[in-house]
Amino acid sequence: MKILHTKIPPPIIALLTVLAMWPLKTVLPLHIFDHPALFYTGIVIICIGLSLDLVSLFNFIKNKTTINPVSPHKAAHLVISGFYRYTRNPMYLGLLLVLTGTAMLFATASAFLLLPLFVIAINTLQIKPEEAALETLFGEQYTHYKSQVNRWI
Repeated sequence: MKILHTKIPPPIIALLTVLAMWPLKTVLPLHIFDHPALFYTGIVIICIGLSLDLVSLFNFIKNKTTINPVSPHKAAHLVISGFYRYTRNPMYLGLLLVLTGTAMLFATASAFLLLPLFVIAINTLQIKPEEAALETLFGEQYTHYKSQVNRWI
């Protein structure tokens, strides 16, 4: 079984991304947006992302399978209901939405530069090894699911 490239849980990677956004506001502000709607839109997007994460998490709990992202080989069931009908990774999508909303709160274009880096990191360090583990565990069932549902959206 392929071991994950990282043992850093994706929420920690997201937190590190937020912590990297913070100094960018001062060091590399690029363009400061100054509109109150940006702040409120950011809050709404953060709430949507957190809701997506929580609903998806409860779906795992309901299906009695592991919620530990660094141990996909311990999955007892393949979860393909709920938001998993539309994206194979709703929890990571939720984290990306939280980061997008947070970038809006920082109100500088430089914060948005870290979003593609987060996606690349999660794809490389988490999703690809996770997919390999799930394919080993669930075989054709996972391969079929993977062919029907996109990785992100």
